[in-house]
Amino acid sequence: RWQSIVEERTYRAWVDIPDQARQVMHDSTARRCPEQPKEPSSYSAALILGLAPGGVIQVWAWDSCYRPIKVARGQAELEPLGPDQGQNEGRYAYKISDESKRYIERFGIPYGSW
Repeated sequence: RWQSIVEERTYRAWVDIPDQARQVMHDSTARRCPEQPKEPSSYSAALILGLAPGGVIQVWAWDSCYRPIKVARGQAELEPLGPDQGQNEGRYAYKISDESKRYIERFGIPYGSW
């Protein structure tokens, strides 16, 4: 679950992490970057979730050279209970800043850019 402050919507989703991502993460800790053979391999793996307006989710895993590899994509649904599971009268955690509000009014929210 997450709140999109600019949209005043709460999304929920589940993203299955494919075996490809697990392999990329394993290789990132088991191998050195061939472009930098003197550097040791990483001791940790990374998985990054990108959450975009409209409920779009993208997932990247970092390879052994710290480059992001897109491994999954998903579409969230609206959370019917709203923010905080309906426990706070629909209030969102933060208010959008005036500067951000003006930007969105001028340029809009970039739905579909992901």
